[in-house]
Amino acid sequence: MSTARVGSPRMDLDIGLTALAAALALGARTAAQEGAPAPACAMSAADRAWIERALEAWRFTSREITGIGSVPDFRAIFFDAGCVLTSPDALSSPTAEGVTWSAAAHGGSITLPGGRDVPVGITSFASGGDGLMYFVMSTPSVWSANGAGSGPSLETTMVAVLLHEGSHVAQTGPYGKRLGKLIEENSLPDSFSDNAVQDRFRTNAEFSASVRKEIDLFLKAAAHPDDVEARLLAFEARDAMRERQARWVVGPDAYLVDAEDLWLTFEGSGQWAAFQWTVHPQGGGEKPADLIPRFARDGEWSQAEGFAVVMALDRIVGPAWKKHAFGDGEQTVLEMLDAALSE
Repeated sequence: MSTARVGSPRMDLDIGLTALAAALALGARTAAQEGAPAPACAMSAADRAWIERALEAWRFTSREITGIGSVPDFRAIFFDAGCVLTSPDALSSPTAEGVTWSAAAHGGSITLPGGRDVPVGITSFASGGDGLMYFVMSTPSVWSANGAGSGPSLETTMVAVLLHEGSHVAQTGPYGKRLGKLIEENSLPDSFSDNAVQDRFRTNAEFSASVRKEIDLFLKAAAHPDDVEARLLAFEARDAMRERQARWVVGPDAYLVDAEDLWLTFEGSGQWAAFQWTVHPQGGGEKPADLIPRFARDGEWSQAEGFAVVMALDRIVGPAWKKHAFGDGEQTVLEMLDAALSE
């Protein structure tokens, strides 16, 4: 991982704040010129600064950590209690000065591309369905007002969340057809998500215990200083996963074997990207030992096990896995790990 200083984040931040402020002012002027009542649309300086910090973190992570590079334009939507900022290129522009913004007041809910409304609250997700690619996230003031905490710790966590979700947008193209085929062939409902395996088997104590065991083994493999021992631990974890799937993920549930592989790829690589920025000296600057337990938490199986798988994969094969996970999508993380372990 490179620690060389890249560009001037402070300059990018200043330029971005100027652009955001101009967009907010333009939104208010446009409403007034149209003769309509112009409710205030003034996002706080703190929220605007966080948006630019998060976008600079995305640009840095894309260059220095994931290697994502350029992504197609897709809409980014940020909102606070009264204002929506929208950009077609906030996550695709390589520089802050290349980002364009528009601003508008809202009445308590945000209308997304496609027409669905979401209420103001703690929100962060990427969507690539129905041919519409977009990213939506509320600002720190909204998260804080809804009980998520406050201050630098919250803001750093939220940057990591943006990096995780942004990674999914970059992966939608490479892995989207494979996921779409799985959905179509199995007539899966709109509720199908990365929690599919957990939703199906969460009440199965033995299944849950195996997932926890696998996570622990993958993390031990990632941390082990000896190459042979690291591979042996990863072998043991994969054997446990295969045994779990052969025992329970059968019959009408058999499609979940492929689904789990895809979701571990999406969620694991997204978690890895967020983790690497959070521990980077030019990112969050946190200690890995303090952070790993949070990323390997029990709450979301796909995120916890995906993170553990990718940490083990990165330990065993080095950075080569990123060309698929963040690039061409030719292999999933488990396919890459199995190939490495068979050598």
